[in-house]
Amino acid sequence: MADELDLGALRSPDGFYLRTGASFTPFTAGGAEDPVYRHRFTYRESENLLKHAAIDLIKSARHRIFMASYRIGDHDLLNALFEAANRLCGGVYIITSWTETTLRRDLAGAEDMDGVDLQAQNKRFDELTRRGIALRGHEQCHAKFLVVDDDAALVSSANLETSALADRPGRGATGENGVVVTDKAEVDRLSRFFTRLWYAGCTWEALPGEEYALHHRKPVPCPVAVPPPAEGPGVIWTDGDHREYSILAALHDVIGRARRELVLATFSLTGIRDRPDLLLDPLRIAMTNHDLDVRLLVRSRNNVAAHRADTAALAALGVTVYADSLTHAKGVIADSRYGALFSANFDAQHGLFDGVEVGVRLDESSALAEAERFFDHAMTNADMRFVPHPTQAELDRGLAARWQRPWPHGQRLVVQTDDSTWHRLTESAMTGPVLWEESPELRLYLANLAVTLIPVVQGGYRLVVEASSTSATARLESWYRATSSPGIGPRGCCPAVLVRAEDDQ
Repeated sequence: MADELDLGALRSPDGFYLRTGASFTPFTAGGAEDPVYRHRFTYRESENLLKHAAIDLIKSARHRIFMASYRIGDHDLLNALFEAANRLCGGVYIITSWTETTLRRDLAGAEDMDGVDLQAQNKRFDELTRRGIALRGHEQCHAKFLVVDDDAALVSSANLETSALADRPGRGATGENGVVVTDKAEVDRLSRFFTRLWYAGCTWEALPGEEYALHHRKPVPCPVAVPPPAEGPGVIWTDGDHREYSILAALHDVIGRARRELVLATFSLTGIRDRPDLLLDPLRIAMTNHDLDVRLLVRSRNNVAAHRADTAALAALGVTVYADSLTHAKGVIADSRYGALFSANFDAQHGLFDGVEVGVRLDESSALAEAERFFDHAMTNADMRFVPHPTQAELDRGLAARWQRPWPHGQRLVVQTDDSTWHRLTESAMTGPVLWEESPELRLYLANLAVTLIPVVQGGYRLVVEASSTSATARLESWYRATSSPGIGPRGCCPAVLVRAEDDQ
């Protein structure tokens, strides 16, 4: 009887996000709203209330506008800012995280930039400054918020750019949510926080009325006092420069209050295994003390191995993971009573322990109920699932990578090789992914082997096995990193059964 190696049945030692095949439905706003905290969102094929809220606030400005956003780029929003700068004779102040260095880095690595290049972004920034808008750069600012006249504010997870604010028919907007805040004390607190970033945190600036060019600036003391976040509903933030971590405190407090259910949401996971005090330890304590249903909504980032490993750690703890290819929302909600929305990811490197982020605590508010309904909807309609140890066949069917193609050569391949090579092949297949590539020869990559399949006259393939300096795991990561692959043939994960025939040589 011929030896067989069923690659499709082999399980990966790592976890991956795989397609569910589920369809989705749009999300619609609920009924009555709290006038102080009003929930706003973006969701694919749905009304874009975040964008409408931002533009309405900008149009309502009578004196000044403060805006912070990691990236800026939505056409309609920018036009509203230009009109406001003209109407207010200036009065528009924007903080972004970009310097020339970070701009080049982010444009090179971002997957959601809609093809914008460095020259186009510089042109947009040039238009901002020429229109009289004051622009400063804070290298650690990941917050996204807008303050108008000290009367109202918008705080959300959304960068003010097209990928987060898309509302064209047939185009899927990134899932985001946030709140419009009209509590005067909280709006004033956020305005003062912006002022401190503007004076004491920003190290770059582009002067209004001039051709866009970033200049170094020396931070100076803030001219206003910034009251710390109050207990209960209100604005919360992270400011690593001032050792203020109220978002982290809110996350831990809400987890500690959970008795029945806990909803978590983040775009990325970074370093939670290295810093278990961030999330794993509080969750473990809460889940040990109470019979908790813990659900996580997370972006399906197969291209980041550490993100997948952190997801696996949460899944092993008993967290039910719902993955989506477009979610960017962040938050925590316990028992439908306590919770917060924020811009920070569950990140041990930036956001909770360092950098600049902003959020809103929303205990017992209708906005919190709407946020929970949004997260429930996003989980129900999530297009991906996390599988801790998928088979090669599951990876072939569901990985949904940009570079991936379905295996095209049938379920069974007859191969010719000697005993030693066959044994080497079967041992290597057990240690990680088995990849294939056709460019133009058909090759398999497994562990540290590269296997060329050469067709033979009588049918099947003769195997030529060579040591490879690049492991299959490293090769998989490089395929994810490649933004384009000119001249490269199809590639993917191999689910075939290798049937060994006698070696005629």
